[in-house]
Amino acid sequence: MQHSHAAALPGRDAVSNRLLTVVETWRSGKGDVLFLSGEPGMGKSALLTWIEGLRDDKTIVLRVDCRPPIGTFNVSAIAPLQPFGLAIEQLYLQSEEKARKRLVLNVGMSVLSAIPLVGDFIYAFKAVSQDLNEYKKETAALQQKKKAAVQDCVDTLREIGQRTPFILLVDDGHWSDSQSVEVVRQLLGIGADVPVLIVWTFTPSIVQRANVPLATLLRSSAAIERTVSLEALPADKTLALVHSLVPNAQISDATLKRLHERSDGIPGILTEYIKYLQHAGFVQPDGTITSDAVDELAVKSSDHPATDVVLRDITEEDAVVLSLCAAEGREFTAFMVSELLNVDVITAIRTLRRLQQSTGLFQSLGMRTRYGVKTTTYEFTQSFAFTYFLHRPEYEERKAVHQRITDILSREYANAQLAEVRHQLAVYIAAHSIEAEDTTTSERMLAETAQAADEIGAPEIARLIREKYITALPDSGIADNAESVESSDEGLSPVVAANASASDVVADAAEALLSGDAKGALRKVHAQLNAASLLSLHERVMLTCMAARANIELGRREDADVLLRQLDVLSLSSADRCTVLNVRAVACVRSGNPEEARSLLREAASLSATLPVASRILTLGNIVTTLRAVQDPDTVRYERTLRKLVEAHGWARVRADLQL
Repeated sequence: MQHSHAAALPGRDAVSNRLLTVVETWRSGKGDVLFLSGEPGMGKSALLTWIEGLRDDKTIVLRVDCRPPIGTFNVSAIAPLQPFGLAIEQLYLQSEEKARKRLVLNVGMSVLSAIPLVGDFIYAFKAVSQDLNEYKKETAALQQKKKAAVQDCVDTLREIGQRTPFILLVDDGHWSDSQSVEVVRQLLGIGADVPVLIVWTFTPSIVQRANVPLATLLRSSAAIERTVSLEALPADKTLALVHSLVPNAQISDATLKRLHERSDGIPGILTEYIKYLQHAGFVQPDGTITSDAVDELAVKSSDHPATDVVLRDITEEDAVVLSLCAAEGREFTAFMVSELLNVDVITAIRTLRRLQQSTGLFQSLGMRTRYGVKTTTYEFTQSFAFTYFLHRPEYEERKAVHQRITDILSREYANAQLAEVRHQLAVYIAAHSIEAEDTTTSERMLAETAQAADEIGAPEIARLIREKYITALPDSGIADNAESVESSDEGLSPVVAANASASDVVADAAEALLSGDAKGALRKVHAQLNAASLLSLHERVMLTCMAARANIELGRREDADVLLRQLDVLSLSSADRCTVLNVRAVACVRSGNPEEARSLLREAASLSATLPVASRILTLGNIVTTLRAVQDPDTVRYERTLRKLVEAHGWARVRADLQL
């Protein structure tokens, strides 16, 4: 870092020097935590941006924030370790395959869920995970780690930091969950142990009102020593701020005094006034600011005069778009905007780019993973503008928009193949369904969020959800059963427990099929399908396909067909469709119809070309076994392709099982 070229922010020389000191200490190999405290407009985010500007080619600086509330619902409070999960995700952004050491809530997928265990190629399961016993040992170890999520997070940050030192900037830390606060507590004074520097900003008034764990931590002596409080700028620093915005500014002492009085020395408000003076023509080309400019301000009662001008001039059509953006949250996505506007993503991005350039009210954060998809993400740069558009629509309009967002996210939830993605979606669905007054969906998603918190070792957050959020819902059936849920052995209702074990049932059924117990496999799958009402669409497809596969093994072709026809009316993902086609092909082979099987597998192969490698190997494996059965000369060509694929991914057992 080239500190000599890093100019301090106007009026923040002492704070900037303190930050430079901790950065220098970090560069020497010693980590720590620094808290930046200040009310809105004091410049916390500006200081984080300034720190980002200090980076060079050898410095990793990550910036995340704790999600602000959606409506009245604080999503961050019930999303365990959210800011650190985002940070670790950025560190491992290059490849899902390389993200071996992730927090459990961000694990990409288990080996088991990566392979559809339903074709004649069912023994591919053994090949990938070596054998079922080894998989179950890994699962048991993973469950043990879930009980220590905070420690796992701390260990992960330490491990990464020791290998690749980094600075983590956390904005809006006042919205954080209790487990994230505990991580910060454990990292206080880490010193020479690991070179990780965390700069954590918070608004004191919000902490006192909404975050008891953080308030308690901030009262400790260790935190007090590491807290820098941002106060209003003194009057003699007003000119420096003006010059940072208008370098050649010429302004009288009287005007400077009135600016300071009008803004109370709050940097954010001072900046707004200077921008307004520029927009209103009170700043001449030579930098001269009219002496009576402040007195002639058209908006005398607002702290946001420059933004007021933009808001007054914006068209109704653009205001509607920005209101939709605000409904998603202070951070919003091109994905959701395109869905709400019913246009393609490219059109949505072009609309947002035009609004960004014409209003300056929000900025692009680039590509992020949200709702299980990669999408361009944006952020309102000022809370005033965000709040304005959030509350601009009438009550019925706001309710309808939140219901629409709930429906969109519920669709993504139903199609999500990973439990971790569904858990993340559940938080957002719960927040928007509460704003839409959709109690049924709210209860279901909050119950899943509580379950997920229990699973990763966050019982206090699970208790918060059940005792504070679920019980507050009108006519909540879950609230009435909260006590019985808490007193159960697992802390989960039977329905939730059944849903949580869906992947285990698939594994057990696969084991039964591999050992020749098709009836046992069928019994396990049917029990799960009948007991679990909270299954995702992917889980239901996998279980149904497994049941069909067991029926095929038992010679019950008609029963298998009935099960598969149930899936024909559903809107399936490409991966699930590929799986269904493979099962149908196996049924055709067993019924003595290899030509139809080949037709189905050709369609599956076409689909699998753009799918994860597991689907391609499944399909190619079934193609090879089908062609071998009829001694087709094309078998060699497909064997060669499959051999290259399994060798490239290190799946030697697949090659051995298929004798490639």
